Amino acid sequence: MKEVTIPVVARVEGHGGVYVSLDENNNVKKVEFRVFEGSRFFEAFLIGKKIEYVPAISSRICGICGPVHAVSSVKAIEDALGIELPENVKFLRKMVVVLNTIESNLLHVVALSLPDYYNVNSLIELPAQVRVKALEILQLKERIGKLLDVLCANRIHVRNIVPGGFAKLPSKDKVNVILREMQEYSKTLYEFTEEVLDKMIIEYDRQSHYVALYNGEDYALEDGDLKVDSVLQIPVHAYRKYFTETTINYSTAKKSLIYGTENYMVGALARLNTNREFLRDHARDIIKKYNLKIPSTNPFLIPVAQLIESISLLDDVLEQMPSARYYPTRIDYSIRRGIGVGIVEAPRGILYHCYVVGSNGRLQAVDVVTPTAQNLADIEDSIIRIVSANKGLDENRVKRLIENIVRTYDPCISCSVHLVYKK
Repeated sequence: MKEVTIPVVARVEGHGGVYVSLDENNNVKKVEFRVFEGSRFFEAFLIGKKIEYVPAISSRICGICGPVHAVSSVKAIEDALGIELPENVKFLRKMVVVLNTIESNLLHVVALSLPDYYNVNSLIELPAQVRVKALEILQLKERIGKLLDVLCANRIHVRNIVPGGFAKLPSKDKVNVILREMQEYSKTLYEFTEEVLDKMIIEYDRQSHYVALYNGEDYALEDGDLKVDSVLQIPVHAYRKYFTETTINYSTAKKSLIYGTENYMVGALARLNTNREFLRDHARDIIKKYNLKIPSTNPFLIPVAQLIESISLLDDVLEQMPSARYYPTRIDYSIRRGIGVGIVEAPRGILYHCYVVGSNGRLQAVDVVTPTAQNLADIEDSIIRIVSANKGLDENRVKRLIENIVRTYDPCISCSVHLVYKK
């Protein structure tokens, strides 16, 4: 076995493959996680656009995470212009990020990653009892999506998030009707997690860095500084001093490194590592009951972390949103030249938007770094370790393990592609 090639990894968003080169002793010489989606020049065609339209355009970067792209984008604009938002707008923006995170987490666990833990190829092949509960979880996901539609005026192509607030906000009654529908499934999510967790907890010893937002007040998703390994705290405006991107010849996505040389993990497990003290009781109970060792950089625990944080975040939504205020909707602001950064936790991890706004209210420069691009080097490191630990297995089994570990990261391959554009 001199080479292992997976032309296309199944059950992930977008198109990517894996190439592994081995020596005569089956030691890994090279690993390439190949992204071959077409070039997507979002940074280029956002230049010159009026700031009012930028969040809506940015939401098109991803068909799953449109709301968080819109929030990250608008935060960069508001940072550049020095806009201070009313508390109700901040809260509702936070709820948009929380809801998008739960929705995406549940989709990944149930439809994409869970079959691997049961050694089957799809949701419909899961054991009957698990499949029934999984379909109920997808019903919860749809109701969350319904609430996002109401808040964002479309959860995929977001139109409602604009500089200064929201273009329009729904009535409290309309929101609370959907919240009551979601309430019916909160117990189902906990029961589903207990049903599947024994299968999903896989011991795997691996060292890496992890990075997530941290604000010291709550389970941070849209506010705070960056925290590395729960120790080093980095202001969001210093992102580029610590995190670098390089273009690689085998991929249309760039590769991110911390300190210029080292891979790192972003996403649900990194968030759980960093903010576990702010989890709600139901989520804490799960960690205690299954004796989960947190912090961890074991990628097999990423879907586990997605379920745990979803339980906690859903409790937050159901407790806090019924009393939300929907006025004021938007505040006035003045145009000025400025540089702004907007960092939020997309479902798959740290999402960075940085803009230069001109005095004419149009973007002059744009820099976007997506979570999957940041995870690429860590995915490759995990592949190296899983192949090295399983030299004696036949090629088909090794391929299966590689695909399994790639899927745990929940890669969003399409939005990882942001190539450098120069005039």
